[in-house]
Amino acid sequence: MPNPMSATDEIRVLCDQPGRELREALIRYTKENARAPYSIQADSMLYGDLVRHYLQWCAGLLAKMEEAAAARPAWQDAVAQLVECSAAYFKETARWPLVPHLDHPLRLLLPACYAMRAARRVNSLLEPALVAVDFSEPNEFVTELLGQAVFEQISHDKNADFGTMAKITEDPPHEPEPLHYRSFLHAAQRTRLSDARAARPKPPEVAPPPLPTTAPPPPLPAEEDSALAQSWSQKLNNTRITLEQDNSPPGTGYGAGTPYSSRESFLYLYPGQRYRMLKVAKTGGMSVGLAYLDPRETTTESAGEWKIQVRGGAAILVLTDNNGGADYYQIEKAASDSLKVNRRERAWRRL
Repeated sequence: MPNPMSATDEIRVLCDQPGRELREALIRYTKENARAPYSIQADSMLYGDLVRHYLQWCAGLLAKMEEAAAARPAWQDAVAQLVECSAAYFKETARWPLVPHLDHPLRLLLPACYAMRAARRVNSLLEPALVAVDFSEPNEFVTELLGQAVFEQISHDKNADFGTMAKITEDPPHEPEPLHYRSFLHAAQRTRLSDARAARPKPPEVAPPPLPTTAPPPPLPAEEDSALAQSWSQKLNNTRITLEQDNSPPGTGYGAGTPYSSRESFLYLYPGQRYRMLKVAKTGGMSVGLAYLDPRETTTESAGEWKIQVRGGAAILVLTDNNGGADYYQIEKAASDSLKVNRRERAWRRL
């Protein structure tokens, strides 16, 4: 029969989670957690990879503690207690702090953090330390994800389990140097993480001023030539005018994940002097990690009657909505597929 796995082996298996599932859980967590730092959005791919790296790093730390204790008998019982308590904390989910929106497998950050805090406690009870390791970077990383309150609650659980463990004196003293465990971050990760933490959300874009409209013309005299009005009425009948079309592209590079936005406004002029105004606004559509968040689209419509009035040789398109309000647009010729609307060239085509 194959040998059963040790508690450390079981923890390492639990911590070896698929990177894609961790990234997707991280995206859900940051979307639903208003307190999540903006740095995760600034480089979500890096944070997703570092979550998996953190779980593996904590599991590897326990294995390194066992390896070091094998050569130092005075420490073997203390390290055995460390591994036993860490394995129990992985299984006893009822002890984990309550963190809303933290889904599996991202929830494994909680027992992994406990294992790291417990290993630091046990490692500090002998001078020189059992394992030479820098805890500052992994401490900072997991606190950034979980928050200081959750980090302190996990530390409280660790203190309850190891508060009575006293310093251990070896006789004779241990002379060789402690085993070294790898740093949490390498240079490239450290640079990218610093850039992400320094990133700031872009300020909201100020919407451009609405398309200017002309003041309502005074009543036309009876002798006003209606030929121009009739001509424009025939030209505009059964056509569509694009009154507005504005796009803001998404961010790139370290700003990747910034949503784009667009605004479009279409005017449909139908036979029988009826019109329909369609306004479409889109926001979102950002790529985060390996997931793509669909944009949100808002559509508004209005309808009413249209007609052409002429004053001083200028053609005025009058839109009277069903509530009695009116808008006025000066119309001029441009190219075969465009018009000038209030002196701005706009796309124009037949329906």
